[in-house]
Amino acid sequence: MASSVDFAFEGFRIIRERPILILWWGMVLLVALILSTALLMSVAGPEWNALIQGQLPNDPEKAGEMVVRLGPAYLLALMVTLVFSAIITCAIYRAVLGGHSPRFGFLRLGVDEVRQVALSFVLALVIIVVTLLSAVALAILGGLLSLLAGALSQAIVPVIGALTAVAAMGFNIWLMVRLSMVSVQSFDEGHFNLTGSIRLTQGRFWSLLGGFVVAFLMAVVVSMLAQTVYMALAVLVTGHDVTTVDQVPRPDVSQLANIVEPLTGVYLAVNGVIAPLTTAIMIGAVAAAYQMLKNTTKA
Repeated sequence: MASSVDFAFEGFRIIRERPILILWWGMVLLVALILSTALLMSVAGPEWNALIQGQLPNDPEKAGEMVVRLGPAYLLALMVTLVFSAIITCAIYRAVLGGHSPRFGFLRLGVDEVRQVALSFVLALVIIVVTLLSAVALAILGGLLSLLAGALSQAIVPVIGALTAVAAMGFNIWLMVRLSMVSVQSFDEGHFNLTGSIRLTQGRFWSLLGGFVVAFLMAVVVSMLAQTVYMALAVLVTGHDVTTVDQVPRPDVSQLANIVEPLTGVYLAVNGVIAPLTTAIMIGAVAAAYQMLKNTTKA
């Protein structure tokens, strides 16, 4: 790569050069947000509202019951999110990789989007299995080292545990970076390719990690600015005096009828604006990184 973090700014390039795309993608993501919110409010409104308001029960049994009731609702919302995310992801890939018609903001609903949804499940399964196996291996290794260290000095045992935890975290980060090209490469090639990313990212771990961190931090900054806007609008709509972040009014999502409330509308509108921006930043960075890696490999 010519620069280790150039690809991290691809999302901003899209926003600057083709702002109309953000409008198209924002409308799609807003529909997804409204649908998932409506599902959660309909299926488990009181439980979800308690979670948002921070009113979690202290009783573990009641907390467990809340999780059980929220489970089906979150599953339905997740399915909606996966479908719409696949639509936006493919649109961003088309915008970055080129060679596609820009009509309707590169938005389509076809085999590419279906493949991305299926790929999400496959990748999740692969990551879970590999993570569990590595966690078991590290736990066994950490246990053996702790036994050996304990024979010498008990003070070393916590250090071994901390190092094992750091190793597990490091492995997960390494795995996510090495598999980061699976989605965009599968889209570009028109079929599942679960191993190509490992070859494509060989020797590029640190440059990719650096760029992804930069993109993530930029997305966080944009999200924080959007939340500041929400706080201001929420105070304006409700008329509440706010001195701390904890006092910022939150929408009442306990029942579906409240989806037309002004504060809920502000919440949906702000998130409808922030979603395409942060998505363009993160997915655009991955697509640009893939394009550079692909071109470097060909060269």
